[in-house]
Amino acid sequence: MLSGFFVLLMVASAYFSGSETGMMRLNRYRLKHLKRTGHTGASRVSKLLETPDRILGVILIGNNFVNFLAASIATSITILILGEPAPLVTAVVLTLVVLIFAEATPKTIAALYPEKVAYPSSLLLNVLLKLLYPVVWIVNF
Repeated sequence: MLSGFFVLLMVASAYFSGSETGMMRLNRYRLKHLKRTGHTGASRVSKLLETPDRILGVILIGNNFVNFLAASIATSITILILGEPAPLVTAVVLTLVVLIFAEATPKTIAALYPEKVAYPSSLLLNVLLKLLYPVVWIVNF
């Protein structure tokens, strides 16, 4: 159960990391063109990018939250496996897992295919921005 939750958190972290890169790497001229032609995803992303501080705020809040939870879960898993806390082992393994699977890989994919990442990810980011707006406002204040 803990392992499944950990994997889910890594997927969420990858989502936030990839979304950030995808949003920022979009070709703005193509985005405007697609928006003018009625592309729903382009219209949604364009609206989100009107206030980049807000969209980056929600991405960073989400990513930090899931990474914090992942660290807690990883510590619990380590205790279950080794029978005692092993902070160094947990830190090394978690750093490698997060770096490879939740940061470098999703950012690379998003940099190569920003439209394929940004448009679909904007659906959830839009909802999260509405839900977390008070927190985003405080963070960006």
